[in-house]
Amino acid sequence: MTTLTPPNAPTARFTVADFNRMGGPAGFSYRLPKLGTPRADHDALCIAEGRVEEHQIRPGVTLVVSDLQVHHHYEATSFMTPRFSAIIMLQGQARAQLDRQNDVPLVAHSGISALYGDSACMTGIHPAGQRLRSVNLSLSEPEAAGDERASEMIWKALRSPAGLRLRRWQVQNHLLLAIEHLLDCGWDHPLRNLLREGVGAQLLAHALASLDQAPPADQSLSQRDRQLLERVRERLHDAPGEDHTLEALAKLACMSPSTLRAKFQAAYRQSVFSWLRERRLEVARQHLAQGWSVQQAAHFVGYRHATNFATAFRERYGVAPSELN
Repeated sequence: MTTLTPPNAPTARFTVADFNRMGGPAGFSYRLPKLGTPRADHDALCIAEGRVEEHQIRPGVTLVVSDLQVHHHYEATSFMTPRFSAIIMLQGQARAQLDRQNDVPLVAHSGISALYGDSACMTGIHPAGQRLRSVNLSLSEPEAAGDERASEMIWKALRSPAGLRLRRWQVQNHLLLAIEHLLDCGWDHPLRNLLREGVGAQLLAHALASLDQAPPADQSLSQRDRQLLERVRERLHDAPGEDHTLEALAKLACMSPSTLRAKFQAAYRQSVFSWLRERRLEVARQHLAQGWSVQQAAHFVGYRHATNFATAFRERYGVAPSELN
């Protein structure tokens, strides 16, 4: 096990050189494509601050837990033999590409399964100015799954066309809660290790299950559709407290309300207002953790009545918002 930033440790600063040192064994190299300065100057530049933990669950299976404030747009590209990765985003957004073609958005509370290696490189694209909280479970080879049938599922997927080797899937609420507990848990090392193993096993099972699912519905969306839908999603992300209407959002997307409803569901696997509800509760949870009152947090994210907010919050997180004060 390698712990790059121990839990509860002071915030660490990460440069491109740090990321390359950490990502090298896993077969990833990092770069700053949007920075105009000479590449030689990039290695010492702080691109993110926060916490990164890497744990070997068992031989060939690695779990990486990240909680970072990203200062500069960066990209990570694979360059090694076939691997299988399952990534869940708890907060923030990124994009994943295979061979610079398939472009799959990864937003809060969504997951992807990715199979890549010598015949297809994967690139992760991480915009600046956001907090990224995620977990990444990777297998160095299909046999590391520890089960003959599971390994065969991965080998079969590795032989499929590139368009089917990067899949987005909806993360069930119980798995999100387990990951949140892992991130926030203050248990000592033996108990944390057991918790990591359990969360890692759940994550692997859900990611393998996604390989048997039909191709994601958003495969049929055009690049223009995705760009327009992302404009709507960014609007909801940046202004969760506004009184959004489907008509206004459809106008922003240059679509009819019914078309926006259908295409948003296809792209993000949930309705427009389900996504907004998740975002509002996520923002409220952050402010409650900073000491805001329940009423302040509720009104900030657009709830007119604190009782309605408290009910939604308890349904989402399993605790009353007042318990976070």
